[in-house]
Amino acid sequence: MPRWPLPASIAFALAWSALVAHAPPAFYPAAALLCALWLPLSAAAAPPGLADRLRPTPADLALGAATGVLLFLATRAFLWLFCSPLSSALCAPTLDLFDRFHPGSIGRAALLGLLVAPAEELFWRGVAQAWLARRLGEERGLVVATLAAAGVALGSGEALLALATLPTFALWGALSAWRRSLVPALVSHATWTLLVATALGPR
Repeated sequence: MPRWPLPASIAFALAWSALVAHAPPAFYPAAALLCALWLPLSAAAAPPGLADRLRPTPADLALGAATGVLLFLATRAFLWLFCSPLSSALCAPTLDLFDRFHPGSIGRAALLGLLVAPAEELFWRGVAQAWLARRLGEERGLVVATLAAAGVALGSGEALLALATLPTFALWGALSAWRRSLVPALVSHATWTLLVATALGPR
């Protein structure tokens, strides 16, 4: 396989972080274009066997949907603890994050769940974690990929996103390693993103 898709897909991961950091008025069209280009680059950069790891089974689809819903409920509980009358520690960054990125329409929410989430999964699980696991072993590869993703998220200037990245990407990485498939993590990520975008925004 050619070597250039790997550094190109890494460059697109950094470009995605920069897009989030700047959040321009045309964020959603730019995100759609960036992720549409990122997906095939990551597919080309992935280790051999990607098609097998993307082959869905009923068990993987159900596992992904269930974990996505449970992760959303855990997110609601976390924010209830830290952005509620009990504590306002995360209220300001949470409201700022929603002000900048809340989709405001079903179409934009679908873009997040059905294009952005798969692009992130294909890169972080299908490329980064997969290559790291080959060199470091499954557990270390998962840990390093998760920390790298959190570091890239922190580089966007969104500390709350970096905080959310650690547990969510650890879970999705564990799902991928356990099932030897990208499908559960991809479905879980998309489900969680759609629920957050449509049911967790400010009222």
